[in-house]
Amino acid sequence: MTQTFARPSPRIDRAAEVADLVHRGAVRKGTARPYILHPVAVARILEDHGYDEDLVIAGLLHDTVEDAKYDQEAFQRDMSVLAGDGRMPCPASLVEFRAAFLRFIEDEFGRNVLDLVLGVSETKNHGGLTLDWLERKKEQLGHLAEASELQAALKAADALHNIECTLADLRELGLTVLDRFRGGALTVWHYSAIADLVSRKMPPGHPLASRVVDAAGQLSLTVRTLRPAPRGNVDFLPPAVY
Repeated sequence: MTQTFARPSPRIDRAAEVADLVHRGAVRKGTARPYILHPVAVARILEDHGYDEDLVIAGLLHDTVEDAKYDQEAFQRDMSVLAGDGRMPCPASLVEFRAAFLRFIEDEFGRNVLDLVLGVSETKNHGGLTLDWLERKKEQLGHLAEASELQAALKAADALHNIECTLADLRELGLTVLDRFRGGALTVWHYSAIADLVSRKMPPGHPLASRVVDAAGQLSLTVRTLRPAPRGNVDFLPPAVY
């Protein structure tokens, strides 16, 4: 997997191992594509834009904290083997294993990588109350409004790959593609909001920021082109979140 990187390293290899284990068997929504292709693509986007190894590693790991199956015995066992040296409690509760997983990420890759990943992680799969889709996205955008420049770059790469994949599927399959997302058509609003926020957090004219803003614009335009014209003068406004 890491042979696809221009600057491979043992740390990138290790991060790819962790991401592959967390996302093993998962596929992208509404497709048969292995989920691991997404974090690899995000990491490649960041590398292509000249970011350092920590951010490339964060790209590989950016969905692991919210997607890891902390309460599943098989994942606990496999993760414990990967970590080695009895570093992970097994068996353990969801909360205990999640805490151990966060310690492992920090010990293995450094506090900077963990902070980058946590900066783009949603509040779910943590043993507490899980918010509904819209509330989670509003919370995410609120965090992004306070994000560092590097956290914004990580989210920009994540959004860019998601938008490009959705856009390609929309052009091939039509508006039914939006049905695969819990937010439906609001997903388009969500990506536009992300693009706007990251462009404010990143240096003016940064190529990655420009790419995600352009992709979000193309996504909105494509949906408007494909959807039937509304009857009457109906204007559906997105929710205000910031």
